[in-house]
Amino acid sequence: MKTAIVGGGFMGGALAEGLLDSGWGRETLVVAEVRNARREFLTQHLRVPTVEHAVDAVREAHTVVFAVKPQQIKETLAAVKPAWTPDKLAISVCAGVTIATYEHALGNVPVIRTMPNTPAAIGMAATALARGRFANDQHLAKALNILSAVGKVVVVDEQQMDAVTAVSGTGPAYIFYLAEALIEAAQELGLAREQAYTLAYQTFRGAATLLAHDPAGPTELRKRVTSPGGTTHAAITHLESMNWKQAFKDAVKAAKTRAEELGRS
Repeated sequence: MKTAIVGGGFMGGALAEGLLDSGWGRETLVVAEVRNARREFLTQHLRVPTVEHAVDAVREAHTVVFAVKPQQIKETLAAVKPAWTPDKLAISVCAGVTIATYEHALGNVPVIRTMPNTPAAIGMAATALARGRFANDQHLAKALNILSAVGKVVVVDEQQMDAVTAVSGTGPAYIFYLAEALIEAAQELGLAREQAYTLAYQTFRGAATLLAHDPAGPTELRKRVTSPGGTTHAAITHLESMNWKQAFKDAVKAAKTRAEELGRS
């Protein structure tokens, strides 16, 4: 039986590409996408089977990954219900959509809810995964296998998903925002735009790689760069005087609060 990906947009396409890169055969996948141009792109670029209607993809699949926009999920679940059987596994990558939403629409079926982030496009996602009450260890392993194709995966309880959204789901935007500020500061200090971009990009890339490879952790790594009375110390002292760390924590909490609100809507 095939694995169906319902929704061939950014995340659905990234998952399909990640699975192919990790060795999955094209014949094991089918992608449902309503947009003709996007469907043609997936067919030509990834050379995977595609269909227009989700119900056709679900009919021939044992595992179904739902990668549509959250506001489209109820309509999508209603559309695939005629082809759904209790042995199918539903995997959600729809932000804010609860496991209960799937169980209400499809019945007492196994559901795995996931929250990947945008670096899935380059196989570097951070994904959290929570299982529903009807999902067993085999279902969990299947979901881990699929999501691991585009990055690292951690297992959490569903009630932690709003925190996950605020930390890793929204997280790339925090990094991009900081990069924006660093580039702007560099240009204000007299560096050319191209120089600022090169220095900032490589600094972020190098620091992230060092963080991933050095077991010392972020606090120790930061201390190694921060000599007493030096330039880094001046910068960190200024940030602390502005209560920057607390402001950032408050921003993450605001993201979690908004995730909770969206989940109730």
